[in-house]
Amino acid sequence: MTIRHLLGLGVGVLSACTASTSGHVLTASGTIEATEADLAFQAPGKITEILVREGDRVQPGQTLSRVDHTELEARRAATMAQVAVARAVLAELRAGARSEEVSQARLAVGAADQRLAEQARETARTVKLADGGAVSQEVRERAETALALAQAERSRLVEQLTLLLGGSRAERITAQQAQVAQAEALVAQLDALLAQQTIVAPFAGIITQRLREPGEVVSGGMPVLRLLDPTDRWVRVYVRQDEVGRLSLGQRASLLTDAFPGQPFEGVIATISAQAEFTPRNVQTREERIKLVHAVRIRILGDTALVLKPGLAADVTFATPLR
Repeated sequence: MTIRHLLGLGVGVLSACTASTSGHVLTASGTIEATEADLAFQAPGKITEILVREGDRVQPGQTLSRVDHTELEARRAATMAQVAVARAVLAELRAGARSEEVSQARLAVGAADQRLAEQARETARTVKLADGGAVSQEVRERAETALALAQAERSRLVEQLTLLLGGSRAERITAQQAQVAQAEALVAQLDALLAQQTIVAPFAGIITQRLREPGEVVSGGMPVLRLLDPTDRWVRVYVRQDEVGRLSLGQRASLLTDAFPGQPFEGVIATISAQAEFTPRNVQTREERIKLVHAVRIRILGDTALVLKPGLAADVTFATPLR
């Protein structure tokens, strides 16, 4: 499971400063923040390997860690065997009887015809003898019973041949198709469970924390790795209601940090909240806290070396036109 959250809690309130007659300067202080994700397994298990360390750069889709999935692999192999059997039966039903089976059924019917004809002649002779008193009534009844059995056997073999020639019933094929679909669904379910036994990188970034080690048993959702997106960094500040009208989306800003004194960095206003709020409590004076402000997020530009780390304090300066 991927849980996205934000780094950095520092905020600042813009204050108006005098500037040249050509413009008006607004400044604020905040803390550099970045998008970060806690990466975890969806299902519980024992960690078998963690393939990255803190500081490693990873790419989207890269495998980062696995838990033991021996049992799931065995269940999947067994289910795949069930799928193979179900598909073979379905193919047999669709193909119908083989020519060899039809030939054997025809021979069986022919043999039954011969036995029936012989038994009919034998029964007729016995009946004639019984009518003349040469044999007992019991012998006659046994001959008639044998004839009836021969007729029933022939009827059974003819019916069997008819079924072979007609092919499988549509209902049997439909039922077997359902068996195949059920087995394939079980494989898909096991594939989904196996996917939950692996952590992959949701985006390109840097591993900032390795929270677990191989051999540990974790529950579903327990963070294993923390991934930072260094390309998604910003400074959040708060602008007084009477000054927010001087700012606009896409407006450039200058950033200075104590870590790099005298070295300005460029930023651009990414968002301006539409709804005003009271200044957050971590602003020091009560006078500032009771003012209504708008949150402004300044996205950092051009820092390809990624020297501006989350958590660094930053002073933001906006050049705005006079009203």
